[in-house]
Amino acid sequence: MKQSIFAICFLAFGLACQSQPQDKSAQATPGTTTGKAFTIKGKLNNSVSGKVYLERMNDRNIPLKIDSVDVAADKTFSFKGTIAEPGIYQVNIANQQVIGLIMDGGENLNVVADGVSTPDKAATFSVDGSPTMAKFNQVVTEAQKFRQTQTSLQEQFDAIKKDDKKKKELQTQYMAAEESYYNTIKPIIADLGTSLAGLIATNNFLNPERDYDIFAKTAAQLEKEGQNHFFAKLFIQDVKRRSAGSVGSEAPDFSLVDLAGKTVKLSELKGKVVILDFWATWCGPCIMSFPGMKQAMEKYKDNPKVQFLFVNTYERVEQSQWKTTVNNFVNQRGFNTFPIIFDIGGEVAGNYGVNGIPAKFCIDKEGKIKFKSTGYMGSNDLIVQEMTKWIDEAVK
Repeated sequence: MKQSIFAICFLAFGLACQSQPQDKSAQATPGTTTGKAFTIKGKLNNSVSGKVYLERMNDRNIPLKIDSVDVAADKTFSFKGTIAEPGIYQVNIANQQVIGLIMDGGENLNVVADGVSTPDKAATFSVDGSPTMAKFNQVVTEAQKFRQTQTSLQEQFDAIKKDDKKKKELQTQYMAAEESYYNTIKPIIADLGTSLAGLIATNNFLNPERDYDIFAKTAAQLEKEGQNHFFAKLFIQDVKRRSAGSVGSEAPDFSLVDLAGKTVKLSELKGKVVILDFWATWCGPCIMSFPGMKQAMEKYKDNPKVQFLFVNTYERVEQSQWKTTVNNFVNQRGFNTFPIIFDIGGEVAGNYGVNGIPAKFCIDKEGKIKFKSTGYMGSNDLIVQEMTKWIDEAVK
């Protein structure tokens, strides 16, 4: 099984990829006086035949053409209109080059673009006149740099065969790079505030587990400002959903059946420290984390104050095949000693705000969520260290 420095099976897309209801009142409307006005002035570096379109992303993330203009003889074009609420737009230059725009209304944008690509050069562009887009692009640039670092470290990690010391060094480098990345982008995202660019940046580039306070403060500010556009509502709803599984909150109770058909009720385990591991048979990172979780479980097997539960969820089989699929899986893989319970339908995972698996929660003796994490860092030792830290602090 190939290891990864950090791996996670994602279950949800970022805010920018969510559905958006078709609402003509929210589209840019040239020549009207409702909503906030905007202007877009463009200059092309190359001659382009055809029209330039202004498009808005619809409920299926498909661009809808809402205005079009011809390119003038001096290679310029312009749009002018109003938008009723913030949205994601793009300038489509004769279907040759597409330039994404995040608009709240009130922008006066200047676009300079090649217009077409050549065999030896991809089309480039620049957009001026929007401080929020400039800051957003800073975040994107930092994210790209961090991904390059991730790729480099992952390649080095994969090339190592039996040198555990070197692997740990690379994992330490990864965590340091990740910390530096977050420390760089957080102030930029804070400057974006509750603008649409700020919401998209928060949702797509911050970690809702380590940065939940930022998500919560942003949602509270949106409500305080009375913002009720689609993206604001979506962000607020998502934060409220996540709060159910946030550290310090009451762990949602559940009653689920295990492999033997016995009902396991969380509230009946009150007084114990409970480790929940949400997983699925199709999830590679979940399976990679199992040896480390098995070691952790063995470490505490004689401690009556500690209970591990492996919550099987989001399986990609029919409900009638669910238990058989899981039973065969754990027997073939040697994980048949795991106390597995079935979250058929994913209701419990939803109540805990699980967006990616493996997702682990530590519930303390009072029934509150003490710790949580998502993903797999590529080391059994790190998993055991994490579980040990969680359990030893929770049993105090």
